[in-house]
Amino acid sequence: MTFAIPNGADGLPDNAGVGGGGVAYIFVQSMGSHWATFVLFISASAQFFCATSCMTSASRMTFAFSRDGAIPGSKRWSALNSKRVPANAVMLVGVVAAIVTLPALIKVNIGTADAPLIIPVAFYAVTSIAVIGLYLAFAIPIYLRWRHGENFDVGSWNNGSKYKWMNPIAVAEILIVSIVLMLPVTPFAVPFHDGFAWKYVNYAPIVTVGALILLAIWWSTSAKHWFKGPKHTIDEAVLEAFDDKLTAD
Repeated sequence: MTFAIPNGADGLPDNAGVGGGGVAYIFVQSMGSHWATFVLFISASAQFFCATSCMTSASRMTFAFSRDGAIPGSKRWSALNSKRVPANAVMLVGVVAAIVTLPALIKVNIGTADAPLIIPVAFYAVTSIAVIGLYLAFAIPIYLRWRHGENFDVGSWNNGSKYKWMNPIAVAEILIVSIVLMLPVTPFAVPFHDGFAWKYVNYAPIVTVGALILLAIWWSTSAKHWFKGPKHTIDEAVLEAFDDKLTAD
């Protein structure tokens, strides 16, 4: 993708065009509109299925945490409808996702009225939030595995002694990517810039860091005093028998 960026009239890479149109601009300039449309259709279809899987996963986790009483309003979000579907949890995730995406209704033009250059700031922010959240979820067990060392109770599939150097590299990569995804997408998004306006701001760090701060405050002031961990819905004897079978296998 980087090598396919077309040059502008000055002979230099047209970074402004890429900033406004993203990979779509590169596809159209390099492949023509017909092939670009075909490739973008494949990409859009993949994004649709990705969004569906994210909705499914987020709803399932919301239901699971609510079932354990770990979320405010747990009784409502853990409720099942007549088809045993956590419909309330699904609706909650959908509404929150829609609220986070609301800035997409604001047109962001970094060009001029005669030569507009529209950039999808909200799309960049929402995808960054999703990636950062997913990456941080990966980083937690990776870091804990490295920190606890040989005292960590590993499963049947693990990276053996290689964790000593692989895990720190993985965590460092996650932190670097997360920081990159929080950076402004245009100079107008930098505070104290002459043309600064909130519509240009990549709000991924605001949502991500803000959510982590609120969760930390909630945990420190309330949740840690009453949350005792996941609720067991399976008899301990069944779990022990299952573990014994896995050990034997």
